Amino acid sequence: MRFLSVCLLGLLLLVVGCSRTAETQSKAAIQAAIETHLQQRQNLVLANMTLEVQDVKFAGDKAEAEVKFRSKQSPNLSVGVRYLLRRVGDRWQVESSSPSSGMGASPHGGAGPPAPPAPTAEPGLKPSH
Repeated sequence: MRFLSVCLLGLLLLVVGCSRTAETQSKAAIQAAIETHLQQRQNLVLANMTLEVQDVKFAGDKAEAEVKFRSKQSPNLSVGVRYLLRRVGDRWQVESSSPSSGMGASPHGGAGPPAPPAPTAEPGLKPSH
């Protein structure tokens, strides 16, 4: 009887531990951590954009998330950001972020790739009037 009680207790702990892991290893948990991180930035207006978690890869207590920020005023404008997160206890915290892609706008602030250099005259040729 005692062995059966110990086995049931072990099984219960295993089920509770697995459900906590499933809760923390979800897109929702990662999105909540990123939103918490962004709310700490004074110069960012989150109300003007939609945050979409595209993909998450979990590796133990680390995670990598691809996130797309889409403008609410111009839905064709979006910017991709890659986040690296670390689990601390039962919560995720953002460690770093970097631009990953832009759609409809350059993530570098310009309107597109740099223009090619202007052609130069070949030696010995005079420019025409």
